[in-house]
Amino acid sequence: MKILLVIISSLIFYSSSLIASDENTIAYPSVAKALEKLKNNPSANISQRDGWTIISLVDDGNPVFWFFAPEEHAAHPAMIKRTVLKKNGGKETVIVSFCQAPKQKCDKLSSDFNILSKQFK
Repeated sequence: MKILLVIISSLIFYSSSLIASDENTIAYPSVAKALEKLKNNPSANISQRDGWTIISLVDDGNPVFWFFAPEEHAAHPAMIKRTVLKKNGGKETVIVSFCQAPKQKCDKLSSDFNILSKQFK
């Protein structure tokens, strides 16, 4: 929970609204494959924070942040993708999650992330 708070507070200034998206919009067959492909992207910036792998890059002019849960996290393997879109003179944030853990653990991860996002809006 603490890491989600740090992540949200460091990124929230980019957004003016929040849209939750369906996890099926992730273009990778697994969390591991997404991590592998993103790590091999030469334009990706990769960092670690409290065990989380955070990958940031610019896609089609929009900042994109990928958060990969550490192995010891209850929802592992899981990732959250946060895209900041420039729309109609403002910004929208699209959050998409992909979680391969049991549904209850995935639901909690998404819920915690969304609650923290709203608190720092």
